[in-house]
Amino acid sequence: MNQYRWDAKRQLIWLTVGLTLGTLVAYQDAHDDDGTFVPRFFIFMETLVLIIIGVLFYLYSRRKSDK
Repeated sequence: MNQYRWDAKRQLIWLTVGLTLGTLVAYQDAHDDDGTFVPRFFIFMETLVLIIIGVLFYLYSRRKSDK
């Protein structure tokens, strides 16, 4: 039971840090050469961040259930 609780905390920490850093990088990269924010590119980059995190969570949960 204690292992499950730590695993859930670790997943929450990784999710929070991944979303925060991913959003920060996407926001910084979503500015063009003039410094203008490009919302369309930000949404694209944020979508990629969410897809990557989703795939990693799927792979992690699949590996854990195989054991």
